[in-house]
Amino acid sequence: MEAALWLLTHPDLRRVTRIRTVLDFLANQLAQRKTLIEGQEPRD
Repeated sequence: MEAALWLLTHPDLRRVTRIRTVLDFLANQLAQRKTLIEGQEPRD
């Protein structure tokens, strides 16, 4: 089973550098931990 995780922001803030930086960071971190989040990898 696969589910989507959305990172949302107000459309007016989408291109603000600090907001874009946080969203990019979160997306990268979540992608790196995908198997852990999906329960396919044990926690330390």
